[in-house]
Amino acid sequence: MGDAVDAPEEIKSRLAIEDVVQRYVDLKRSGSSYKGLCPFHGEKTPSFYVTPSRGMYKCFGCGKSGDIFTFVEEIERVDFPEALRRLAEQAGVQLPDRTERAPSLKKRLYEANEAAANFFSEVLGSSQGERARSYLQERAFEAGAFQAFALGYAPAGRDHLYDRLHAAGFEDRLLVAAGLTFQDDVNEKPRDRFRARVMFPIRDASGRVLGFGGRTLTDDQPKYLNSPQTEVFDKSSVLYGIQIAGAGIRESKSAVLVEGYLDAIRAQSSGFANVVASLGTSVTVAQLSALSRMTNTVILALDPDPAGQAAAARTAIAALAELTRTRGRQPGEAGTVELRIAKLPPGKGDPDELIREHPEEWRQALEDSVPAFEFFFDTTMKSLDRSQDSWRQAAIDRLLPLIQQFSTSAGWQAGWLEKLSRETGVDPSLLQRSMSGPARPRHNRLQDKGPNPVAETTSRGLTADSVDIVERALLALLLKLVVVPRHAAEELRSVQLRRGEYREILEALLLWGQKGNYDFDMFCDKLTEPLQHLARELHEDPSPLPADDKLSVAIGFHLARARLLSLREEQRTVQSMLGEIGEEDRGAAVSSMAELLHETFEVERSLERLGQEMVARAVEA
Repeated sequence: MGDAVDAPEEIKSRLAIEDVVQRYVDLKRSGSSYKGLCPFHGEKTPSFYVTPSRGMYKCFGCGKSGDIFTFVEEIERVDFPEALRRLAEQAGVQLPDRTERAPSLKKRLYEANEAAANFFSEVLGSSQGERARSYLQERAFEAGAFQAFALGYAPAGRDHLYDRLHAAGFEDRLLVAAGLTFQDDVNEKPRDRFRARVMFPIRDASGRVLGFGGRTLTDDQPKYLNSPQTEVFDKSSVLYGIQIAGAGIRESKSAVLVEGYLDAIRAQSSGFANVVASLGTSVTVAQLSALSRMTNTVILALDPDPAGQAAAARTAIAALAELTRTRGRQPGEAGTVELRIAKLPPGKGDPDELIREHPEEWRQALEDSVPAFEFFFDTTMKSLDRSQDSWRQAAIDRLLPLIQQFSTSAGWQAGWLEKLSRETGVDPSLLQRSMSGPARPRHNRLQDKGPNPVAETTSRGLTADSVDIVERALLALLLKLVVVPRHAAEELRSVQLRRGEYREILEALLLWGQKGNYDFDMFCDKLTEPLQHLARELHEDPSPLPADDKLSVAIGFHLARARLLSLREEQRTVQSMLGEIGEEDRGAAVSSMAELLHETFEVERSLERLGQEMVARAVEA
């Protein structure tokens, strides 16, 4: 069986959904369905149903639903291609050859980085690495930590690494592209970037080496040197130690974020398995987004400097606001991140030292962590000099812009505006009016009067109700864009396309969009051969690309169509289960159906409005 199109359906025909779910959930027969405790949220009374006849699951507690692929994606926190691979293996279905015709640049960079990591590790164990070993041992790190994190040493000298990798067949331009070497002149021999440094390979969740961090053992500056930005390494989006911490994060249902390599190594070596490091950078949207795919709770445990903690909290809260806004959810709602701050005891050192000397105090600090905005609010108010007449304005200037950034969270905003009002004595309505509007401008008022080629897409979209047609139209538009607009990317991450290959292409597009590279052919080269043909076919769809001022409407229109079909499918699932579920869940099922009907009505209204707007803009053009 090698047909890429039929593989998911073949897998579904061979694997009973109740058998797949039973590996994770203790299911009991309930009529023609099965029932158990939901694995996606804590509950004591079962409200999670599996319906074999439809090959679907549905929880009436948290609302999660889907098929065997979405179940494995959710429960194992993997993407669709990995879920497909695992289920194909269980079902005995042979997937088509998905290997690329030639090694891509990205693949060669991973190979070069892995070879470099092996070289550094080898040197650490040699006589050249004695000084580095002594440094690590003085910091009370044992050989087990060296091995678990593949620590290494870059020897002094300008070309030790270069000579080894060049002899192994890695060409000069590749080593420069990987950030392992550099050249001041194109004609000179490349020089090693890392010299006389303890080396920390930085890996992704799959264990691939993305880049390196190096800690100097001399007076060289900077003290810590990271790989430059490359095709595979972006310091703002990586999390050190994630390849080891992933399982601990899922098990504990929380992630702890520290600053440095040694902090993360100490924590994980001491049994705190859910700790990763941000490489000293401010917490970013990309890092929170990555962690949110594994847990809903992120605890910042930074060095115990009040001013530094407050600044870090502010940056992290701003990143959370951006993530919350792009996902269209409110703080505390399912699927959002709860950001907390662990207040480390003063005078006990950084997390590395605190865990080494006072592990119970570290554990207690994590247990006593507080919501990030509460921490920032209280810290800000305590730092003000109330003997100065300007203290009220200072409080408002520091806190109001951050409150404003949660522009989609009216209830959350109102609560904190009320608290700020009580603290400062300023009327909340005045605080509300002083907010200058949404934190980010909406992109629906551009005045480009160029030709509008969307009428054909619109008329077809308003009448089409085939799942495949809707999904093809959405992907065709996105492939023409190549780089998905930021405002749409987060919403697209939650879209579950029916056809497996469409889901793979969409995931590849969202990843590619982070590069800002609009070259479709380069994007296509990153896909496996079976997907390249499909992507090119969709890209050649005759529907023209909308002008800039119509893109937002067009993407919204296609997303609304996809969501509408998903809601109708979910309604059919719930309707079919109403006669099978127990009395104790009937009320929740009816409520779920009511919510689905309400959302369907809202999406239909939105779809009608977007369709009219697309037609109107086409007429204007």
